[in-house]
Order: sequence, then structure tokens, then C-alpha cells
Amino acid sequence: MKHKIARVITIDGLASSGKTSISKKLSEKLGYYFLDSGIMYRSVAYICLTESLEHSTDLLITNLENNLEVISDQTKHYKINYKGNDIADHLYNEEIGVLASIVSQKPEIREYLMKLQHNCVKLPGLVANGRDMGSKVFPYADFKLFITAELAVRASRRFKQLVDSGKEASLEKITSQLTERDKNDKNRKISPLIAPAGSIEIDSSHLNVDRILDKILELYKI
Repeated sequence: MKHKIARVITIDGLASSGKTSISKKLSEKLGYYFLDSGIMYRSVAYICLTESLEHSTDLLITNLENNLEVISDQTKHYKINYKGNDIADHLYNEEIGVLASIVSQKPEIREYLMKLQHNCVKLPGLVANGRDMGSKVFPYADFKLFITAELAVRASRRFKQLVDSGKEASLEKITSQLTERDKNDKNRKISPLIAPAGSIEIDSSHLNVDRILDKILELYKI
């Protein structure tokens, strides 16, 4: 009798390129688990700030080992609990985003989180989105995508997202921060942002999520 193997789809790309929305819809369409690796790094950044651990990687990892949990909800979406609490509402501001890009450059942090990411692979499959899912974390993935979009489009999307959630936002500041994040992500020594070998690149600048999803489902053969 053949053992079933969980399939893995990776979706990497630039910040605010639409990869998270695409990944969520794709996972729901296929009935797969969904992992947004970005929330892991944002969670680490949040913990760094709240616990003042920016300058002590060893203490930070000890704190994570004792207090951080990755759990899936009823929709098969993975989320982060810290000290038993869902911290999602604290993760989406630009300060956390910038710090997340910085902490992601620490090899000890990446190694620790990679173990958690590998544990997220379950039947029938996983859609993992981030910046090195296909190149580093799941190089053996069954299907790899790389999402891009023009800077102005990405900044506008992020601005609208913040405004719609009732937060103050500056389009000029967001554009500057995205430019800095792109630079950090592409030039970091550990797992720089690249299009993974064998990936299919999609420019989302002028396509909505449903159009992109239709295109992906045409390409992905189960």
C-alpha cells in the first residue's frame, strides 16, 4: 500500500506583492494548510520589542522556545501564540515590518524558525508563503511560485490596507520603507530574496487575486 505524501507549494515574493492573499485563497481552494512565514518573523520582532531582547539572540531564542507556539485553526491556517495569547493584532505595523526584516538576517533565528516551518507540513498539503520558502526552507517543493509587482502598486496596496484597518499611514513613508525592505531582503547574506530555481514568476501589478488564482490552478497539476 502506497503511503500518501503531503504536497508542498511555495509562494515567495516581494513585500506587499499580494503573495499572502494569493496563498490563502490557493490553500482554501485545495484544502491545504496555509503558512505565512512572515508572521513568524513579525512575531519575533514583536517579542524583541516588548521584551527588549533586540541585542541578545540567545535569550531571545530561549524565550521563543518557552513561550511561542505555532498552531493551526479550523481553517487550516497556522497562527502564532505567545504566552498562550494570539498576537496577530500586534504584528501589522511598519515598525514591526522593518524590524522583522532585520531579525530575519540572524542565522540562529532562521534556523530555529525553519524547524517550526518544517513541522507545518501535513496531509493533504501545505501552501507556504514568504521570501525563501522555495529556495531554502522547502527546496523540494512540488510547485514553486515567485510573485512580483511594481513598487508604486505595492505601496498603494499597503497604504490602503492600513487605512482600511483604521491606522494612520503615509504613502511616502510606506514607499521608502518598502524600498529599504527590498534592499535588505535581496542583499542579506543569509537566504537572500531570489526567485527559486524552477519557480514560475507572476507579476501581480495589474492582476487581481482571482485572475492570478485561475492562472495558478491551470499550471498546478495534482
